Amino acid sequence: MKKFYSAIGAILGFIIILLYAFENAQALFGFEFEGSDMVLGYFNLVQQYLVYALAGLAGLELVAGKKLFAYLFFLILAFVVVSTFFPNVVESVM
Repeated sequence: MKKFYSAIGAILGFIIILLYAFENAQALFGFEFEGSDMVLGYFNLVQQYLVYALAGLAGLELVAGKKLFAYLFFLILAFVVVSTFFPNVVESVM
């Protein structure tokens, strides 16, 4: 399973770097097209999710085969994702 997680992580890392490269090229060279703000907004949102997915896969690769640690890791990862993207949910629970 570790090789599978590593392969998926490599693909996600490549996609993240491509998105950052496009975003930086747009900022440096200033090319504009119709709807570019909307596209860059979607790219930013996708980048955030992909960074969490990549961190999750790296952690999953670390705790593969250790069920208790994997469960605890998933709880922590879920808390981070929910508190980042849905802060109102955390406030309503607490």
